[in-house]
Amino acid sequence: MNTTTLVIPKIQKIALLILMLGQFSCNSTQDEGQVLAVANDPDVATWTKLSTNSPRMHSECAMAYDTLNKKIIIYGGRTGFPDFDNVNETWGFDYISSTWTNLHPTNSPPWRSSHSMVYDALRHKVLLFGGNDFIKAYNDLWEYDYSQNTWTKRSTTAPPEARQMHGMVYIPGRDAVIIFGGRRSDGGASFADTWEFNCKTSTWKKLNPTTTPPVTDHVNMAYDKSEKKVILFTEGETWALDFETNNWGKLKIDNQPNSDHSNFVYSDGLEKSILFGNIKGSDTMITWAFNYSENSWTNITPDNFPEVIFYEHEIIEHDALVYLPQPDVIIQYGGCCSDQTLELSFGK
Repeated sequence: MNTTTLVIPKIQKIALLILMLGQFSCNSTQDEGQVLAVANDPDVATWTKLSTNSPRMHSECAMAYDTLNKKIIIYGGRTGFPDFDNVNETWGFDYISSTWTNLHPTNSPPWRSSHSMVYDALRHKVLLFGGNDFIKAYNDLWEYDYSQNTWTKRSTTAPPEARQMHGMVYIPGRDAVIIFGGRRSDGGASFADTWEFNCKTSTWKKLNPTTTPPVTDHVNMAYDKSEKKVILFTEGETWALDFETNNWGKLKIDNQPNSDHSNFVYSDGLEKSILFGNIKGSDTMITWAFNYSENSWTNITPDNFPEVIFYEHEIIEHDALVYLPQPDVIIQYGGCCSDQTLELSFGK
């Protein structure tokens, strides 16, 4: 395997981490490249910068965690300010050794951004769907096998229309992937459709629920394992997909985040879905936790956040989050438009 390895110095031992996501200051002279992680304490949320080295900046990339090989996998995205070029690189991050590796697989999907990736835990493959290359959107599905360092295009039946900025989650009990929404390409029309991909048969099925979230892109979805519900957050609304009734339900909640560029993952340790993003129309970054059983959002934004340098926007957007069951942390990588933030790496 032809690889390039970056050794990342640890900033803080995992034993010292009690961490979540937080608020930004815009004046800094820190080194380029950082990884942010969150240790899952139900009462305390603290951001910590974990490294000072990473691949070149990526926004609108996709990320998934391979639990068998204990590697975070990212693919694609765009380089940062000022070029914003699409890339087709595949990188792996080892949490234990704190090393980034450019994996250089012999075959890769066409370069793209604003795609989605999930981990198929039954077959131990990372699945990639959709995205765009500046000109067109995609509806192809690829799988990455870390043990073989290979990307393979899956042959599928009746796929959804090509799209980007959609929501995508893996459902372990159904051996399936759910996607919702997205839009065709830059400036194209958005969707409000729900699809299920059967990982065993490689077939797509449109679910056609009687009620559905609004037409939208920049979709935030997480799968609540304890409640067996897909949770969707968009434009200040929270929805839940019930597989028994094949229906989306809008949840009536008094206090919800007001974020238009955010990311969403489920924490096994907290048994809550965690959202990180900006307050809509503001450069303030926020962190919220959603508890489905209590039908409540809680603002867990801490007072501190590692200072970062921004170029165009004073927020992180189009970044990626992933949850690691062991040691029960959330890793954040990439985004736009901060040089340091776009060069975030995964670590501990």
